[in-house]
Amino acid sequence: MALAIARKLGNTNPTIGHAVGESLSMWLSRGGYPDIKKNPDQFVNLLAKTLQARGMYVDENVKKTIRDALEKSMKIADKLIPDVSSVKHLDAISRAIANDAEDPFQILRNAGIEIEPELEEFRQFLAEISGKKIEEKKKAPAGETLELPSDALLDVLSILQALEFADYSEKAREKALQKLSSAVRELSRKDPTPESLLKLGLYAYALELVKEERWENIGKLRKF
Repeated sequence: MALAIARKLGNTNPTIGHAVGESLSMWLSRGGYPDIKKNPDQFVNLLAKTLQARGMYVDENVKKTIRDALEKSMKIADKLIPDVSSVKHLDAISRAIANDAEDPFQILRNAGIEIEPELEEFRQFLAEISGKKIEEKKKAPAGETLELPSDALLDVLSILQALEFADYSEKAREKALQKLSSAVRELSRKDPTPESLLKLGLYAYALELVKEERWENIGKLRKF
C-alpha cells in the first residue's frame, strides 16, 4: 500500500510507510486481518486520517487509490495464508519472508503458493497510477527490448522503496544489500535462461545502485 500511496502523491517521504505501519498495527490490535477484510472502508478512513495527521494531502482520489491498493494487497495476503493449519504453508511463508531468503518466490511455489498473477496485477496497478499502462506480454521480435520479469521487478522496487522510506539509513541499506546479494547469488547458481539472466541483471543493477548510493537512478527503474 505504501508503494501505491507514494506513487499517487509523488512523494517518497518515509512518513507514508510509517503511517501505513501505524494504521495496520492499530487495526490488527483490534480485530486482526479478518476484521480489515470485513471493514475495508473503515480501515481506509483510518489510514487517510493517519496520513493527514502526518501532513500528507489526502482527498477522495487518494482514498480511492488506498482502497484499490488494499483490495489488491489482500488478494496477495489471502494466497500467503491459504490455510493456517497447513504446516507446509506456514513453514514456506516463514522462510520466504526471512531476510536471508535467496528466492522467496521459488520457496512459495514449491509449497504450492502461486502469487505471480496477483503480483503482476499489483504491478499493473502501480504503473497505471504513474500514468503508464503495461501492455500484455508478447514475445519480443529480434532487435526489440525484452520486458523485465514482473516478479523480480516488483521485488526490486519493493526493496528500494523500503530503503527510501527508511530515508536511506545505514541499517536499511545493509538490509537491502543483503536481500539483493542473496538474490544475485541464488540466480547465478541456476542454469542460464533468458528470463533468469534478465532477473540476474536487474538484481545486480539494483545492488550496484545501493552499493554506490546512486539514489537518483532508482526512479529510472520505475519507468519499466
